[in-house]
Amino acid sequence: MTEQTRTVSDDGNTLTVKVANRPENSDQTVIVESTATRVGKAPAGAHATSGSCRWRINKVKQSENGLVTTYKGSADGLSMSQPTGQSYTAKLDGEDYPVKGSYAYNAVSLKRVDDHTIEETDKRDGKVIGVAKMTVSPDGKKMSVVYTNKLTGRTSTSVAQKQ
Repeated sequence: MTEQTRTVSDDGNTLTVKVANRPENSDQTVIVESTATRVGKAPAGAHATSGSCRWRINKVKQSENGLVTTYKGSADGLSMSQPTGQSYTAKLDGEDYPVKGSYAYNAVSLKRVDDHTIEETDKRDGKVIGVAKMTVSPDGKKMSVVYTNKLTGRTSTSVAQKQ
């Protein structure tokens, strides 16, 4: 279940989006709040959030429970789980495997790029929606993730710390 609230500042130039996601079969809610700056004018008479999707994201803040991900490797695969109930177990063979508890995608395929990098392809009903390239540092303490959203064309980069 997802609830989203969009608020535009009085001057029409700042958009604040608050999203509460409660994944299926989970008792945890993940809260995400982002702010964006308008980079194009809204069409005359359009709703304040309009503008041909011309907003530049400035800041994204997510609740702690949405930031924790546990990966466990095996000789031929990887398991992923989050406290919100999202999980998968997949082999590094490029085949599709089911994802549980995600509202965004329902299958994943994995392949090893090199000794430190795995490429994850996320799919919804057979359609690729995103590709993540996950690279673990040589000391094993950090993982860089470059995610390309195939629906929007946006790319984001994050760095995870091993706990």
